[in-house]
Amino acid sequence: MKKILFAFAVSAFFSTAGNLSSAYAQIDNSTLSSKSQVDWTEKKFTSKISLELKKAGIELPAGRNSAESLIKIKTPSLLKNPILSLYVDSANYIGDVILEETITLEQITDIIENAGQTFPVFSQDGDSAETTNVIDMNKIGKLLVRHRYPYTPEEPIDIVSSREYTGIIIDARGTVPVHGEFVSSEVFPAFFPTVWDEDMNIVYEKNIADRKTVQSEGLVEYNWQDNFEIYEKKAGGNPLYIKACKVYGRNRTDPIIRRRDALKILTVEANRKLLRDGKVVILLDKKNLVYDVKIPEKTPEYYASYKEIKKYIYENKVPDIDVTDSLTGILFSVDLKFIPDSPELLPQEAPRIRKIAEMLHSIIKNNEFTILVEGHTADLGKPVGQMNLSIERTRTVMKALVGEGIPEKIFTYKGYGAMRPVAPNTTEEGRAQNRRVDITARPKATYIQRDW
Repeated sequence: MKKILFAFAVSAFFSTAGNLSSAYAQIDNSTLSSKSQVDWTEKKFTSKISLELKKAGIELPAGRNSAESLIKIKTPSLLKNPILSLYVDSANYIGDVILEETITLEQITDIIENAGQTFPVFSQDGDSAETTNVIDMNKIGKLLVRHRYPYTPEEPIDIVSSREYTGIIIDARGTVPVHGEFVSSEVFPAFFPTVWDEDMNIVYEKNIADRKTVQSEGLVEYNWQDNFEIYEKKAGGNPLYIKACKVYGRNRTDPIIRRRDALKILTVEANRKLLRDGKVVILLDKKNLVYDVKIPEKTPEYYASYKEIKKYIYENKVPDIDVTDSLTGILFSVDLKFIPDSPELLPQEAPRIRKIAEMLHSIIKNNEFTILVEGHTADLGKPVGQMNLSIERTRTVMKALVGEGIPEKIFTYKGYGAMRPVAPNTTEEGRAQNRRVDITARPKATYIQRDW
């Protein structure tokens, strides 16, 4: 129900304002388009917004003011989904923290509306107008910084030989193993990555850094270049250079460093202060730092498929399957039952698997969707065990759906362990809710496969 309300709220909030003229209200959204690019090195979110003047019924020169007003009014609805798709941390998008009511849609739209936006540039033939909207991403990150005072990591018991440095550079470029899984991945940027050591102790995270520093500069500085002079303002002239050995998290944002390298920081008081002052640079591959933001393109055909699924569930009285229009696609949340501590489905789940397969068959017939299966567990046992079990359960579900005729080639899967609970793990009822499988049918044209 929460996801349904969120989807409605997003749609309602960013819809055309009630006080718009009837002419604007009748404008087809197809007359306006936007292309967004994020640059994590500059912390800029840049969008090119184009208006087809003739299609919108606007003629020059009389319609210049109308064109400018229309672009300004429609900009929040054009940019909302690209912004909501940005990673906050290892487990969450901006859309997730809005859903959790950490920040509000009003705050995001205020940032969009108050961003630097150029005056429209009109084409010589009078067919189109284009503006550029540039958002300072630190303004988004600032909304998510809540701590008043930073905490200082305790001096560890085990000590290595070290000295004072002026900053910390973590090189996480290339492909590294994913902690707790049997795959490798590149590392991706986020507003608030966490740095772990190989024993999964936190070395650096948002609440360790000074609040004002995080608000004004961000938690880390991202770059891809080997020239350390570029980072001198952040890391100083004598930085500690560390190579990441693994990556962690659903979004692959958290670099893991060797315990010995972590101790080079933690055993020296001046180096621990570097964490508080935010003197941390993370190097990633350039293509992961500067890129076009792509989100699922939800066409009229997509929404027709969504309505078809909802109708099927209602008419066939399908139990315990929650279907919502999520940010990334049509989400099936299913409380499938497994043998305890096993990836094997209980036999009585076979009818529900068939029902899910029937629904998926109805929407993939035109080859417009890919399917992502995500497994979740309760927070019991060791994290690595939770992760492995969730991965095995997603494989089980995927194989069961393939057995019902869904093409294997359109599937990807991902296990999250207990990283994304939907209920407290303190009660059996809550743990039961957290043992779930999410199946998302995602528009194929805009689907970007990484390592899962």
